Amino acid sequence: MEFSDFSFREFVISKAQPGDGEIIHELLMELSCYEELVSEFKSTPQDLENILFNLHCGDALLVYDNRSDAVIGVMLISYNFSSFSGKPGIFIEDFYIRQEFRGRGIGSALLMRLKWAAKEQGFGRIDWMCLKRNRSSVEFYKSAGAHCMDDWVQFRFNSDDFDR
Repeated sequence: MEFSDFSFREFVISKAQPGDGEIIHELLMELSCYEELVSEFKSTPQDLENILFNLHCGDALLVYDNRSDAVIGVMLISYNFSSFSGKPGIFIEDFYIRQEFRGRGIGSALLMRLKWAAKEQGFGRIDWMCLKRNRSSVEFYKSAGAHCMDDWVQFRFNSDDFDR
């Protein structure tokens, strides 16, 4: 996906570049703590560098605070397609804004910018999942205009299941 830098108030949203694996990993570790899923967080900075920049399985969008030049948020996305619509789609794998920066419209700006880029480039939809117990995020997504897909059930094979 083409994604040009986007400024929002004192923040800039940019596509991650090779060498950003360490900060992406740090933010995802914080997300795993926030979601109470630390025991499931296995990736390394090297895994993220490989997945994003060698295998090109997706992209990461980073949010920078212009005042400190610190990275304060991340969104990992991958791509899929809909055979029904005949258009490509985006899947948001992870979306995290550091606690002290929430409530400033950054998450809304990032979602809006992603929607704009998706529309401009002919994508048909953006999907993601959210833990049911994460009520504040569920309410945030609803307030952004997203809708729950209550008629679908999510299934998964983990790598432990591949040989069964």
